[in-house]
Amino acid sequence: MSTEKLYDVFYRIARIGASELSDGGGPLGFDITTALEFDYIIQRYQCDAIIETGSNCGDSTEYFARVYPHLSIITCDVVDKYVEITRRRVGHLPHCTVLKADSPEMIAKYADVFRCPLFFLDAHWYEPWPLERELSLIKRGIICVDDFDIGHPRFGYDEYKGVKCDAKLLAPFRDKYPVHYTNNPDALHELPCLQVGRRGGKAYLLADQSIDYLQHHRYFRQHVTPAA
Repeated sequence: MSTEKLYDVFYRIARIGASELSDGGGPLGFDITTALEFDYIIQRYQCDAIIETGSNCGDSTEYFARVYPHLSIITCDVVDKYVEITRRRVGHLPHCTVLKADSPEMIAKYADVFRCPLFFLDAHWYEPWPLERELSLIKRGIICVDDFDIGHPRFGYDEYKGVKCDAKLLAPFRDKYPVHYTNNPDALHELPCLQVGRRGGKAYLLADQSIDYLQHHRYFRQHVTPAA
């Protein structure tokens, strides 16, 4: 994807989630550096699908659908109004599937369907917190955990009942993911981030991949996953 097209599409997506989301809505939290990170991953690993958990109003879903018409775009939410809004935005597109489903249920359904999907794990709002179940079901592909604590004051993270969304949550999966990556807050990106409000940290995991394309790229920082 050329940076010009990515930029053009990204800033044309309506921020329908603005009324409810702490970052004001928009695709990928209105942080175009995440879009660049995703695009790098999709191109290097030749991903054949994007599987998103927690569509909300579909700002990110519509962005994915417009930029990657050659990929299967699959998303879900448990809230009726979010499912309906997202279906109105992308449900007419043949490469998009919008489900009302619990995120682990959706992941289990599609875990064996694609060669190398990109999982965007963003279903963080409701009880029970599904992240551990989601990770346990993913067999192969690239994973992005949204709203992850990267230890930088400019980037926010989620916390539930005193439990942070951070590296400690990955400890039970250390054998599978001995290292993980976060977005690099000091990286120079080709396009400017216009998000002046909250930005969310990201964690990236490689599931059953023989080549590590993240290790030496400036977008990412490698970390050793802690022991349980």
